[in-house]
Amino acid sequence: MSRTPTKIGLMGCGVISGIYIETSQKMDPIECVAVADLNPDAAQFRAEQYGIPKACSPDELLADPEIEIIVSLTPNRLHGQVGMQIIEAGKHFYGEKPFTVYRQEALAILAEAEKRGLRTGGAPDTYFGSAWQTARKAIDDGLIGRPVAATAILQGRRGPITPEMRARYASFMNNPTRSTAPGHVSFFMTDGGKYGVSNTFDMGGYYAASLINLIGPAKSVIGMTGKAFEEVVRGDQTIKVEAPTHVTGVIEFQNGVLCQWLTTSDVYGTGLPHIEIYGTEGSLRCPDPNWFPGPVYLRKPESNELIELENVHAINQDTRGIGVADMAMGIQNGRPHRSNGEVGAHIVDILNALHESSDQGARIQLQTTCAQPKPLPVDLPNYTIDE
Repeated sequence: MSRTPTKIGLMGCGVISGIYIETSQKMDPIECVAVADLNPDAAQFRAEQYGIPKACSPDELLADPEIEIIVSLTPNRLHGQVGMQIIEAGKHFYGEKPFTVYRQEALAILAEAEKRGLRTGGAPDTYFGSAWQTARKAIDDGLIGRPVAATAILQGRRGPITPEMRARYASFMNNPTRSTAPGHVSFFMTDGGKYGVSNTFDMGGYYAASLINLIGPAKSVIGMTGKAFEEVVRGDQTIKVEAPTHVTGVIEFQNGVLCQWLTTSDVYGTGLPHIEIYGTEGSLRCPDPNWFPGPVYLRKPESNELIELENVHAINQDTRGIGVADMAMGIQNGRPHRSNGEVGAHIVDILNALHESSDQGARIQLQTTCAQPKPLPVDLPNYTIDE
């Protein structure tokens, strides 16, 4: 069915903004018509790069009557503030992960949006990808029986920077999708080491979102946190570590699944699986949730062999921003969208509760819940979203 696309604008023109624009230009439900940044050169750079009609200031974007959805790609510490500004401007809000840093920020945004009849949502949306839809179908089809346990492991300490690593990073940043305006400084260099910018908040959202997609919302957590270093070196800078960098614990899901959780930048990885789901009739091994595609393996009781499952879903490439298209389709058709604010707030609740549990020496009952996102249709063509 032909329909007028929902006009969106991006607030923040850093590294991740390029892939959002590229996705919007490949998906019919949305059209990116404006980009904004506190640095006018950054907005102009992205607008010229992708042929976006408007490069403007954040205030101009908020006031633009043409824009229905504003996508916030700002530093983590600003997510709550910017999200509320977007809602108060009468726009639907979709944000990069984390939805906010603090639980109360997330709850305030949800309440204000509900009062105004607006939608909220946010990344991660990598679980729309073929790997995660394949794993979801395997669970829904009963291939592992009833899920009873899970593991989620991110070992994120980086080794010394070698000339080869510098060359790979330069190549990565020279890719047009990830390129930025001259003088761009990552918020990891300015905010690194602070609460809300650790691996748990920056990368942990991918793990939490994937678990919610696979097994539904959580109920309670028990956590322990720590930090191995008082300072870390990032690039050419030494950054003071002010918040926990090693977070471990157990997440109890509403369906009874117990998940062992580890997100850390303090230890070197040894190849442990990123996510595994264990059921009464088998186990699933899943890939890195930072990515849309990847192999999914099934282990059945009769053999310890891992069998790679056939992927029958089409989204096999980086499609960050597909959650925005799903939101737009939901608005157009009056249906719920998958990466909604309730999911985002639930992730924020989980991540904060892991820290609170450690601080208080107690099990924390979560204050939020959400619906498990609806799986994507198996026959959905690439770069499309179901009505």
